[in-house]
Amino acid sequence: MNIHPTAIISDQAQISPKASVGPYCVITGKVTIGAGTFVEAHTRIGSKFGEVIIGEDNFIQGGAALGGPPQDWSYDEDANTRLEIGNHNRIGENVTVHLGTTKDEGVTRIGNHTFLMGYSHVAHDCQVRDRAVLINLAHVGGHVIVEEGAVVGGMAGVTQFVRLGALSFLAIGAMVNKDILPYTIAEGHWAVPKATNKVGLRRAGHSTAEIREIDRAVRIMIDRSLTIDEAIGRIRALGSTSAAVAHLVEFVAASKRGLARP
Repeated sequence: MNIHPTAIISDQAQISPKASVGPYCVITGKVTIGAGTFVEAHTRIGSKFGEVIIGEDNFIQGGAALGGPPQDWSYDEDANTRLEIGNHNRIGENVTVHLGTTKDEGVTRIGNHTFLMGYSHVAHDCQVRDRAVLINLAHVGGHVIVEEGAVVGGMAGVTQFVRLGALSFLAIGAMVNKDILPYTIAEGHWAVPKATNKVGLRRAGHSTAEIREIDRAVRIMIDRSLTIDEAIGRIRALGSTSAAVAHLVEFVAASKRGLARP
């Protein structure tokens, strides 16, 4: 086990012998760190308020603070909630990610292969799914769902309970208060979809034919002359066999916060 002698490690921590902890790190309370994870200097992980579980092969950069108490006045200090971080993630300088609360499942989750860039913030009870990216200074409020492959632009702000759809892309400085449709590029204050994220879809391996189907469905959904129900009906009438189009329809139908539309 490669732990620098200046690091302060809780007796409750379970750190893999194949993990590394750098100088002046503080690991407090119930913390598990998996094999291959590298924690740089001056990082703080864990607190007296709950449990932090970190998987394998993560790169956690200096100054990150992971597993602190939620920024919620009503938080119960004895709730013993959790932060779960998967595998192969990069967590940048001074990133903050907080524990969950009993108002939700009690767990904040970061998936696999995500990239949380410097100074980004993930609040309590968020679910950041695989291959999502938060660019520098992006902030997401409590209970936000960031679906697989979504990108949150630098200095973007997302209010509580919003969902960011799969492979969506928020432009720099976007402010979000409603659900962002999967596979779209959104911008503005408040942000609305402007176009289909064709570049992101290609990079994710979608075929030209499927991208065409997704784009057609997106255009229907953001057509303000149609109600949400009418747009869903038109998309279903197209008879697409695309799993991505099916996900788009399911995402819209399940919206509780409301869908951002131009």
